Amino acid sequence: MKIGLDTAPAALRETYFQHLASVLARYAPEHEYVIGTEANDGVDLYHGFRSSLPLSVHLRRVPSVMTVPNLNFLRYPHLYTFAERLFVLTLYRRALRRAGRGITVSAPAREELSERLNIDPSKIEVMVPLAVPAPRGNPSQAELEHVRRKYALPEHFILMIGTVEPRHNHQAVFAALADAASPAGVVVCGRRTAWSDYLLGYARARRIAARVDFIYELTPSDLPALFRLARVFAYLPDADAEASVVPVVEALRAGLPMVLSDTQVNREAAGEAAAYVRPEARGEVLAALENALEDVSWRRTMQERERRRAELFSEYAVAERLMQIYTSL
Repeated sequence: MKIGLDTAPAALRETYFQHLASVLARYAPEHEYVIGTEANDGVDLYHGFRSSLPLSVHLRRVPSVMTVPNLNFLRYPHLYTFAERLFVLTLYRRALRRAGRGITVSAPAREELSERLNIDPSKIEVMVPLAVPAPRGNPSQAELEHVRRKYALPEHFILMIGTVEPRHNHQAVFAALADAASPAGVVVCGRRTAWSDYLLGYARARRIAARVDFIYELTPSDLPALFRLARVFAYLPDADAEASVVPVVEALRAGLPMVLSDTQVNREAAGEAAAYVRPEARGEVLAALENALEDVSWRRTMQERERRRAELFSEYAVAERLMQIYTSL
């Protein structure tokens, strides 16, 4: 079977599809994979990642799969003019109805797509995207020390990765840090925003600025080392925030104990391999972070659970799941 893979929208990593094609070729070599403009012609199945399917795919009635990477067009109407939003909604509704299967990253996203676009929920599959290549091996001690010096990282720190905005509740961790007995710091990785400037001012007012570090320009290749240098990973998006499961999967792979906001998306990703808190409950956040930082027995238990959970997001598991979807059409 010849399988065409669409190129990525700007919101996804540039190498996503090259990596996906190489993984599929490794675990399902009996098929041929083509990417980009070549994917529209002469293929037996097409996997799209945009808001519409190519006309040639539609006219030839090629079996198709469509991934919906986010629901911004539904959740943030203020980002679009009325005409733009109507156009995007029409494209997604038409493409999902024509596709043999849709793919999204969580059960809540599937329900939202089904209800708001009137799509049969049985056509929508839930699976975690293959976001980045899994590290081929743990970083060496020399690599770890290089990354520690490069970003001037403290000995013990809580790692936070993602969009720096109020709905990701960095302030809840900062407030807990001010009250915690542990001397650990917090390292925030994300693009500089007005909210990151506010958080820095908040840290100064609470006299914890010396324990707070912002990395605005993270080199992607340093990420595996960063996950292994951290003591705890904290990821606290609100339930209605456009949150990614990718950082949670990376923490699972690294065996990094996690404190997560109690959302369905986080629970679907981490299962029982994390502590869950309500970001607005200051005492819960403080207790969970202190426990994750200091309780050796709890950390060991979580790391074992993470090892087993991470197997669900291996390259092999993702390739096998995609092939099940492809061959079902």
